[in-house]
Amino acid sequence: MLDLVKLATLRAVLAEGSFSAAAAALHLTQPAVSRQIALLERQCGTLLVHRSPQGVRPTEAGRLLLEHGEALLAMAGRAEAEVRELAGPTRGTVRLGSFFSALVHLSAELCAALGQSHPGLAVVDVLVDRFAALAGVRSGGLDLALVFEHDTEPGGPVDGVEVHDLFDDPLRVVLPVGHCLAASGPVRVRDLAGDTWIRGHDGSAARRVDAVLARAGIRPAVLPGGRGDEPVENHALVAAGRGVTLTHELTVVAGDHEVVLRPLADDPGSRRVQVAVLPGPRPPAVDVALAALLGIGARRRARAGRRPG
Repeated sequence: MLDLVKLATLRAVLAEGSFSAAAAALHLTQPAVSRQIALLERQCGTLLVHRSPQGVRPTEAGRLLLEHGEALLAMAGRAEAEVRELAGPTRGTVRLGSFFSALVHLSAELCAALGQSHPGLAVVDVLVDRFAALAGVRSGGLDLALVFEHDTEPGGPVDGVEVHDLFDDPLRVVLPVGHCLAASGPVRVRDLAGDTWIRGHDGSAARRVDAVLARAGIRPAVLPGGRGDEPVENHALVAAGRGVTLTHELTVVAGDHEVVLRPLADDPGSRRVQVAVLPGPRPPAVDVALAALLGIGARRRARAGRRPG
């Protein structure tokens, strides 16, 4: 009998175009993915993928199996959902760890979504950084955790924890509304060489400012700002006309009448917002909350695709 897990692995390999990319998407090692495909091919008695330095593509048998596999995986998902529905409405409490701006925005979206679909499910949110969040999930102190990693500082694999990508949160320069470039489109870093740059005392936000200025080859005046990975007090300094700074869209708490966000034309970047959870099986309440967060991530990705960078 065909193994649904191996079918899902085949789907990922063909969708991503390589074993290594599929391993990253599934949060597995590349040898583990290769082993699953080899076992599936042995079970089927034929090759399912053509392997080459340029990537992988399905054989005729692999294409046929994938067509049936998609239907089987969809049916299995519906069957699981219907069985859970028969067991009654999902109730309980989900313990969620969040970084600051996720607590402000994403946790509120999650509670709104669950309030409509599962009113008996409560979310208890705790403010934590990435290290504490992943440790909390691993130890069982947290059911889920919202975390992020910068494109310039990837977090790497996390032992014992599943990490699902939600959406990319783009880097933006924060300008006061009266700035001469506030009405323009993307801004070049060198065009801000004459401005004072507000930089946090420490944390990944400060390192990002340092990296952007270093790549642009400029050394502007620097005003010390807040602390930590999301120094939102820096936005208040920008609104007061003290200088400019960098942030990510999710982190902005000031209104658009106070500050203006612009993309960097010559140094775009982002951080990847993710949700961490223990591998299954999990309590139904945790799976419901995880599905809701994945839905929130999908909607944010769709909105980002419909607007200019």
